[in-house]
Amino acid sequence: MSENGYIINSKGFEADLRELRDWLDSADKVLIGAGAGLSAAAGLSYLDEELFKRFQPEMAARGYRYPYQLFEREKENWPLAREWAYNARHINFVRYVFPPSELYKKLLAILLGKDFFVVTSNCDRQFLRTGFPSERLFEAQGSYDRLRCSAGCTGETWDVKPFIDRLLPLIDTEAFMITDESAIPSCPYCGAPLFAAVRQYEGYKAERQRYIGWVEASVGNKLCIIEIGVGFNTPAVIRWPFERLTLAHGSARLFRINKEYREWPGHGGFSMIPRELCGKARSMPYDARDVIESLYETGR
Repeated sequence: MSENGYIINSKGFEADLRELRDWLDSADKVLIGAGAGLSAAAGLSYLDEELFKRFQPEMAARGYRYPYQLFEREKENWPLAREWAYNARHINFVRYVFPPSELYKKLLAILLGKDFFVVTSNCDRQFLRTGFPSERLFEAQGSYDRLRCSAGCTGETWDVKPFIDRLLPLIDTEAFMITDESAIPSCPYCGAPLFAAVRQYEGYKAERQRYIGWVEASVGNKLCIIEIGVGFNTPAVIRWPFERLTLAHGSARLFRINKEYREWPGHGGFSMIPRELCGKARSMPYDARDVIESLYETGR
């Protein structure tokens, strides 16, 4: 199947899985790129309405259905007291309530003994929480763990956990506002609000350089590239760089794993590949859970 220069060249689940297993077994290096689809397959979906009702009941009562609807909530001109009522609930659930995923642990078991590296756009820290070594991980979008000054007056960042612990008991569930605005995170130097330190925190440049160095060291080696659950929310982070790397690398194979979300009919999962990569990439329009668990079982 092809459309606008893109194709889906899957041969079927079993055939695609065998090809992926062969590349995993024979590659010198394995590069993993993980997006929201991996955490969704692990049970943490930002399109899951029932999950949303559990950890954001006030927002569900106001007619919101899932977190993706709230990603551009700044357009609604929320006051900081509501912004942080939402942030406290969201970060607490995603980062501290939702457990370390067994699916991530199975992915790690598949990779053990291999020279691998992971780049992710996810902020939920599931990779670190499930045992992936930090020296083999680049969180390209940062995480929910650090806050920075929104005015940029300092490069210093702050741990979010003490703020979350203080804010949660201060949420007025009817108004869905923080009742004590003095508890809202603010910069101790200039007083500006604190927000997530996405790509501006201590160590980010070093982590990025470690990732670039690992990729550069793959030249001359057989490289298996596995992209899991990456769509077009932030394609410049993983999707497009992986396509360029696959095209330029002398001995690389890209496996693009992504399936339509059951909660979002008509969303195709974007497992298509550019026609130019037809001989160097494989579309795998399957649920990441099915692929990872099949690899885990066959590798035992």
